[in-house]
Formats: sequence, structure tokens, C-alpha cells
Amino acid sequence: MADERAEFNRYCDVTMRGGTTSGVVYPWAVVELARHYRFRSLGGSSAGAVAAAFTAAAEKGREAGGFEKLAEVIRWFAAPGWRMAQLFQPGPDTRKLFRIVAASMQSRDTTGRSATTCLVLALSGAIGFRAKAGLGLALLLWLVGPTAWFLAVGWAGTPSWVLVAVIVVVAVAVPWILVRVRPRRKSGRAGFASWARRVGTAVGSAAPLVPVLVLVSWDLPGLASLATAVASWVVLGFALVSAVAITYLLGAKRFLDRMARKVHFGLVPGTGSFRAGFWDRRCGVPRSTGVPPMSDWIADRLDELSGVAGLRFSDLTTNLVLMTTDLSEGRPYRLPFTEPASRWLYCAECLRNVLPERVVRAIGGEASDHRCPLHAGRALTVLPKDLPVALAVRMSMPLPGLIAAVPLCRAESEVRVHWFSDGGITSNFPIHFFDALLPRWPTFGLTLGPFPPADDRPVRLPEQDAATDGRPWTDIGGVAGFAGAILNTMLDWRDAMQSALPGYRGRIAHVRLRDGEGGTNLFMRPDTVLALAERGRAAGELLRTRFTADDGAGTDRYRWIRMRLAMREYQQLAEQARQRARLYKDLAEDYPIPADLHEWFDTPPTGADPHAADIALTLDGLGNLVPGPFDGEVPVDPDLRLSPPE
Repeated sequence: MADERAEFNRYCDVTMRGGTTSGVVYPWAVVELARHYRFRSLGGSSAGAVAAAFTAAAEKGREAGGFEKLAEVIRWFAAPGWRMAQLFQPGPDTRKLFRIVAASMQSRDTTGRSATTCLVLALSGAIGFRAKAGLGLALLLWLVGPTAWFLAVGWAGTPSWVLVAVIVVVAVAVPWILVRVRPRRKSGRAGFASWARRVGTAVGSAAPLVPVLVLVSWDLPGLASLATAVASWVVLGFALVSAVAITYLLGAKRFLDRMARKVHFGLVPGTGSFRAGFWDRRCGVPRSTGVPPMSDWIADRLDELSGVAGLRFSDLTTNLVLMTTDLSEGRPYRLPFTEPASRWLYCAECLRNVLPERVVRAIGGEASDHRCPLHAGRALTVLPKDLPVALAVRMSMPLPGLIAAVPLCRAESEVRVHWFSDGGITSNFPIHFFDALLPRWPTFGLTLGPFPPADDRPVRLPEQDAATDGRPWTDIGGVAGFAGAILNTMLDWRDAMQSALPGYRGRIAHVRLRDGEGGTNLFMRPDTVLALAERGRAAGELLRTRFTADDGAGTDRYRWIRMRLAMREYQQLAEQARQRARLYKDLAEDYPIPADLHEWFDTPPTGADPHAADIALTLDGLGNLVPGPFDGEVPVDPDLRLSPPE
């Protein structure tokens, strides 16, 4: 048995959290784990799904340098040219909108570009001539309105106290309004360039008042006219901002009504032949340097890491499970599909929008009599059980709104489209994957999160037992933080609770991220990419060291904790069996099985349950479990429940 334990100590499972560009944390982490372990099962959602698939491919190609090639992926990302951003290539119908996304991510500190300048260019190019003309008139009114008002207003015969009141009200109200609506900046000392930009912005915004300041006479009526001109400048400024907002909101609504399904509800299809043009680059889209689209790049890397062209699940030496979300059914699914009652169909034309042609051709499958609802007349094909890994990865990673969703259909009397989106919507950190009541080897978790207050450790590995509190905590500083906490709780509460249990939390490494690191930041500097990858390597080293030191003592500690928790569950199950055995024995002997439940049996029963005697023996066996092994209290009392399959 010692030999069996030693063999099991060489294996591990890994699940990885989603996080878009934060996925650069994972390659060096799994390379570090691969120094000792063979990966038996791998899983994840979104970016974690990409990393899990790459790790499975590297395990397949281990003898041919698969993990060395995986480590090189980080160096590829860290090369000049914003390669991460180049993977996100818009389609022809979403090019102008993608410019806005790229422009919003610009920063003087990273790309050297002004986000404001890029946004102005991107926004101006995203609307038609009539909208531009309307906004141009609104801008012209803002520019000349204060001067026109100043020249038109006369104060002849107005009492002095009225003039003074006007001046005082404007002098108090306008600064208060401007202070309240100014963009909030993070604390910290700003450099000269930052202050210069702020001063320049303020001076530029006040340009409509320059003619007024030139023409004003510095007596009481003149100051009153100046005050009302300033008030009109503020009012017209708000009107201009409102006009811009309404114009773009209406434009977005028209685009979504007309094009959303055509572009699969995302700006980035994942494949295609995009090249950044002159105006794209002015808006912050990086220059094209030959980086392929995202889906093409993923398919190429899977083949390169594994050494297998057109890598399928059946080619892997590892159990790979990815999470996706069926938005049409409002539920998660594991990939490859495990639900026996499902029969999925695909339209090759639909998948060509999100996958490279070679992957679509490689899917295969039997022809069906059904037709695609999105492409009238196109025949649907039965999706085979053995999927290309690239398809499963693509189904797990569609970040809503940014990356296009993947459509499949059900083989039903009425064919309906099912839209598959980001697996992180339903489980961003599926730590429950591969878990067993009595595990033979650990399932490691790699998760991501912000730096907590007063803790500057870039990587944290909690204790295995209850020596310290394992519950996560997040500081909520304002409305934005409150809204973010609501969203994170909705998405992650189950994963967070399970991750904090003894026997779980001690095998989950937490990699901390600062603002601007990972997430949807497509423009991370090379040193940032390398820093995140290094934190991942440190996380992998912490896990490997904990569970392999002292001849695997950490692994035995983990098994012992899980055994004690399992014994607790067996004790509770035994107690239920003792209390309720008579009820269910009688039920098994007396209940006539209805015809609609006969499918539960290989041979349809003719009366009561044919296995009533076996059921009675099972209940008696559970009820007779001795209480000896169950003494003492565990730090937490988890629930043993039936849950639906994913």
C-alpha cells in the first residue's frame, strides 16, 4: 500500500480561475507543478479554460518538450508589439465599436497614448454624417453661446442688489457644480506631465469664455453679464454632454437591434482577416504584426504543445473538463458534454464566424434533417462526442459583449439556437471539478484576487486546516466597489464558500493583482506580463513544496483532513439510515413502480421494486456503522447533498 501511496503522490489535478488577460499567471505555475507531478485532470473557465487546455496539450507532448513550449508562451506575450491586444481582432461590422474599446484602454503610462484623444477619434468615427452634424451644431452652440448671451443681455435699470445677487449665486454655484462633476482621481502625487494635462484640459474647456473676458467691462453690470455668460457656459456644456450621450445610446441601440445576433453578441469573433488601418491605430488599436486572431492562435498553440494536428479530447492523456454557460437555458454545462439526453447540432456557417476553417472542418459528425434557424436552408450536423479541444475552449471563453458567443442547436422537434458564453458566468472557479469524498491525490486550485489591505504578499497559500480563518474578505470603499461586490458575490459565492473549507483552501494558491494588472486590460506592459507570470511560478512552487516536502507529508495531511470530513458525512448518513430505515424498507416492498419510471430499470418491474432486499441490506449496513471513528468535532460541518450534473 505504501507503493500505491507513493504512486498517487506523483499525480495531481488542477483547476484555474477565469480572468481574461490574467491568464498569463498560469503557464509558469503549471510548469512549476510539472517538475514533480503528472496531471490527471485539468479544468477551468474562461481564461482558466485556455490555460487548462494548454496544460493538457503540454502533458500530451511532455516528452517532446511540451512544458518548455508552454513556458515560452509568456515570453511571446512579453515581446514588443502588444501581442495580447492583437489577438482581439474585431469583425467587419464591429470594427468601429472595437476602436472605442481599445481607446478606453489607452494610458500614458503603458501605451503612451492619451485615452481622451483616442476616445474622441474613436467616437467621432463610430457615428454617421447626420449624427456628426447634430453634435457639431451642439458643439458650436457651446462655443459661441456664452458670447452671444453676454452680448444680448442688458442690465439697464436693474437694481444693484439684483446684480450683486446674480454675481454671488453664480460665483458660488458654478465652482460647486464643477467640483462635484470633476473626474475623481486616485490618491497619490501627480507628476508635472499629469498636472500639465489637467491645466491644459481646464484651459481648453474654458475657451468659450475667452471672448467674454476680452469684452467685459469690470463694473457691476459687466460682472453680472459675465456671471450669466458663465452660467450659460455650464448649462450648454451639460447640454452638449447630454447630446453626446443620447446620440451614442441611440446608435448603440440601433446597432444591437440590427446586428447583435449577426455578430454573435460580441465585438471579437475570434477568427477572420483583420488588419489595423490608419484610423484604427489612431484610436489605439495596435499595429498588425502578423499575430493571428484569437481562435486561430489557440488552435495553433494546442497543436504545437501537444504535437498532434487538430487536437481532440480523445488524443489527450489527461481528463480535461471545461465550463461553459448556456445562456438560452440559463445553466452551466461541462465540456465535453456529459448529459446523456442531449443531442447537439451545429451549423458550419455559424461556427466559421468564431473558429478557423480547419477546426470547423475537423469537427465532423453525421448529417441531420434539421436546418439552421440563423442561416435558412443550411443543414445542421450532429455534434460528435469527441470534440476538437479548440471548440471547447472557444465555447468556454466568450467574455460577454467583447468575445462573440458560440451558437449550437438542440435536436428537438423545433430546433432552437442555444448561445454558449463565458463559463465564468456560472462558475468562474470550478474548484468542485474532480473532487471526491475520499480523494487519492490533491486537486490544486489557482485563483486570482486583489491585494487585501495591509497584506502585500503577491501570493498566498492558506493553511490546510482551521489554524487560521480561511474566509475571504474584500474592502468595499464606494458605490463602484459595492456594485462590483454584488456582481462577484452573484457569480462566485458557491466557489468562494467551498474554497474556504478545510481540505480545500490549503490546496488553493491565491495570486494577487494590482489595478491595471490582468482583467480586461489588453495593453499590459511586458514587465507587467512577466511579473504576473512570476507570481504564478511562485504559486506553483508553494503548492509543489507543501505537498511534496518530507516525502509527501503534506499530501498525507490533506488526505487525513478529507478523510475526517468524509467520516463526518458518513456518520450523518448512518444516523439518517437508522432513523428512517423502516420507512424506506416498507416503501421499497410496497410501492408499485409506475410505468413512466420503468426506464430506470434494465428489465421493467411488474410490481414493487425488484431490488427491495438489496435496499434493505444497504440501509441496515449504513445504520450499523459504529460511532467510534466519528468522535470529536471538525472545524466545519459541510453538507452532503445531491446536485444536478453540469
